[in-house]
Amino acid sequence: MRKLLLGAALIAMVATSCKRDKDLIKATVRDTGDIAGGGCGYVLEISDEHRVVRPYNLPTAYQHDGFKVKVKFDTNGDGQLCSVYPDFEFIEVVQLTKVKTDLD
Repeated sequence: MRKLLLGAALIAMVATSCKRDKDLIKATVRDTGDIAGGGCGYVLEISDEHRVVRPYNLPTAYQHDGFKVKVKFDTNGDGQLCSVYPDFEFIEVVQLTKVKTDLD
């Protein structure tokens, strides 16, 4: 019985210690206006890095201004100039590989 309880406690400890979102980055979705109207569309403000990126493929479920998300993305250095931000800031365009709601 002791071995069973010890095994169960060990499994519970290992299961709760795994951090599933360890490689995700916190970001906030911002709507800068329609691209056809001179805006940059939906962009992501990366929380810890104070930079802005524009995703190629932000799902419609996440297209709400101020929506908090956790993302993982790939980049190849492509980008665009955006007139919504001061001085026509260069915004990197990224390919999202994972996106989920940030409940923290």
